[in-house]
Amino acid sequence: MTKRARTRKSTKKQTNWLLVGGLIVGGVVIFIGLIALAFREPNRLSLLGFCNNNPDNCIVVGDADAEVAVVEVSDYGCSHCRDFNLETGPLLDAQYIEPGEVKWVVVPFALQNQAGVFPTMPSAVAAMCANDQGAFADFHEALFALQGTASFNTEAGFLQAADSLEMDIDAFSSCLDDNPYADIILENVTMAQQAGVNSTPSFFIDGNLLPGNQPLSVFQQRINSLLGS
Repeated sequence: MTKRARTRKSTKKQTNWLLVGGLIVGGVVIFIGLIALAFREPNRLSLLGFCNNNPDNCIVVGDADAEVAVVEVSDYGCSHCRDFNLETGPLLDAQYIEPGEVKWVVVPFALQNQAGVFPTMPSAVAAMCANDQGAFADFHEALFALQGTASFNTEAGFLQAADSLEMDIDAFSSCLDDNPYADIILENVTMAQQAGVNSTPSFFIDGNLLPGNQPLSVFQQRINSLLGS
């Protein structure tokens, strides 16, 4: 007697294309999100906030309670910084700082060269030593005036400028010898870089970066918009 072969009924699972489509779309969305996150500009440090929290690192010129704050990052060997401080700076001082409408915050700074050293560090230290005697603003300007002379970035030039401002020369010389500000200036360099500074001069007006020695009218437009005038 012949046995009948048992036939097995095969059952095929049907693909759930709705589920597959959802997974693909979800994966694409996540991928795009990761790309956007990778290219998103990192949060920048607020240099004004840093100065407010570290008052020993920065110099405030003018009314500390002024409505508008401008932060300056300059290098004493930078020709564009010199032009700003000897030409545009005094005009802004007369129009905004002296009347008490703007406080000018200077971050003592020195550019690093390719050899990894900071050539104008002595000038930045000297400026902070002058600040100990309340003479920062005038000394700051005098250092830029020394550019192009044999006295630039030298102790002789610092003493010459200090003498012209009738500073206490003994106290000033002692500060130069002690060099108490180099570490502070190096910290300022790091903070400025984290704030987005990659050239000098650089300014922050209401937290917005304004690079370069811009025309007077550019500063006036930015500041006036904040003053409502």
